[in-house]
Amino acid sequence: MAIPLKKFAVQCEEVAIANGKITPLSSPTTTLYDISRCWRELCDATSFRSVNLEGWNEKEEGTADVIIAALTYLQRIGCKDIEKLLRDALEQKRRQAL
Repeated sequence: MAIPLKKFAVQCEEVAIANGKITPLSSPTTTLYDISRCWRELCDATSFRSVNLEGWNEKEEGTADVIIAALTYLQRIGCKDIEKLLRDALEQKRRQAL
């Protein structure tokens, strides 16, 4: 079942607020620090089984955390169309490769 990224980003922000990582009034910069923290944890992740997510390894869990933090940031800065942003960014990279 596919979920639109904008809707998922709203859920990511709601969870970040519920977990106390941010408040409704927090600056988007706060979520940049979370992206950095998640990225550093991903760099240390292994292919061993995750203790938090059954059926996934540490690298997969860490990558999901980075994506969730990035989606939260995009939501906080008011990105209106995350899917289009990603398509446009990928297309730009494709053109650069040619």
